[in-house]
Amino acid sequence: MIKMPLHGEKNYLNIILKNQKKLINKLFLQIRHFISFLILNSLFISLVCFSLTYFSFLMFDLEPNFKLILAMFFTMFGVYNLNKLTDKEEDSVNLPERAKYVLGNEQFIIIIIIISYFTALLLGLFVNILAVIVLLFPLFAGILYSVELSPKIPRLKDITGMKNIIAALSWTVGIVFLPVISFYKGFIITILILSFIFINLIINAVLFDIRDIKGDKANNIKTIPVVIGRSKTKKMLLAIHSSLIPWLALSIYWGFFTRYLPVLIFCIIYGYWLIHYFCNTEKVPKFATDILVDGEWILVAILCFIITII
Repeated sequence: MIKMPLHGEKNYLNIILKNQKKLINKLFLQIRHFISFLILNSLFISLVCFSLTYFSFLMFDLEPNFKLILAMFFTMFGVYNLNKLTDKEEDSVNLPERAKYVLGNEQFIIIIIIISYFTALLLGLFVNILAVIVLLFPLFAGILYSVELSPKIPRLKDITGMKNIIAALSWTVGIVFLPVISFYKGFIITILILSFIFINLIINAVLFDIRDIKGDKANNIKTIPVVIGRSKTKKMLLAIHSSLIPWLALSIYWGFFTRYLPVLIFCIIYGYWLIHYFCNTEKVPKFATDILVDGEWILVAILCFIITII
């Protein structure tokens, strides 16, 4: 048996390690490109909405209705593609990649919006006529938010904080009331789920504004972080998020959501971390906001699914 010299073995191992590093880097780059693609065309945010609606059904202790969950997926896919067309100026500073994606593809995006919303409404109609009303709410809210009804009355878009409220409300109405029209579980549990989701979503919306401070200032958009600054925004978000602690105490006292208690505790702890991280970090890595803020709900849905099958 021929024994390889020691230096030869080291060189061979180094070659293997280098090849493994190249393979890992290549795989990481491909995953990054794939996630970027999902974020740019709004598939990622639609998947987040899908996950939150699934989570809502489980919180109501209902069998998930995947027609309605898919309807919310297509609703948000349509709404966020519409948002790309209306926010081109802001995106040219905050998200130049998204602005480039829209440029020259406007007609294609309009077709996508129409097909998405038609599919969503059709899925809702198959289940319940009330689902159609719920699914139309984000579209009407978006129009009301953007359109100037009178020169004497400011657009909701121009009122500080209204963007966050409208965005959070648009999501919350569909995510909470689609399960409600499937089977009404009572006023208290509905209010608890609605408040939990709305509080989390409004915090998430403000965190995105923190990311976009530079572009919003350049376009004279008076978001909460632009008006009151990063430090005061952090204090405000911590105060809002802390309301989930008495919310959790009441839920435990009334015996709600006990099966998913570990997930709810995780959400509260993770929320504190998000606020501290984004309010204290000047330069957040590219797409980190989408993955860390919105991506939380995909993880939450996975955790809830695991609990249901244990």
